[in-house]
Amino acid sequence: MPIYRELTLDELKLFEQEFKEFLAVNGIDADLWKQMKTDDQNKVNQLISSFSDVIYNSVLLKLEYIEFATQNDIKYFYYGKEKAELIGLQSNEVSFTNPEEVIKAIEEKKVSIKSYKTSKAYTKKREEELFDMIKNGCQPSDGKMFKLLSSAV
Repeated sequence: MPIYRELTLDELKLFEQEFKEFLAVNGIDADLWKQMKTDDQNKVNQLISSFSDVIYNSVLLKLEYIEFATQNDIKYFYYGKEKAELIGLQSNEVSFTNPEEVIKAIEEKKVSIKSYKTSKAYTKKREEELFDMIKNGCQPSDGKMFKLLSSAV
């Protein structure tokens, strides 16, 4: 059972070389892999689950910023070593799903936007919390907006 989720067949194809290296590190050559796929599907599934966790963990370790936008608010998150930080913007006058509209409205001072900021310690592993947030609709971010807003909020 993977910690995150098993990679799909298409995703596994993207990591074909890494998967071969993973198998080699685990003492499994091409012939043994072919045999295992025929004789021991449970072991094959366990190896795919383990490899999936390795891939997700390596990606999530590097990921620091995510964001989530709805019609009336946008949330920017920073996942540091000790805690997660959130900066949010909220307004009923502009759609946060359209960044150009937000920028234009702010520049023209046509809207009232409420801002808020909070943080929380992790209740489980940092990477697991990040994965849950992505699973629930957050998108990876470059962090530019979080950094810009953190000095203003």
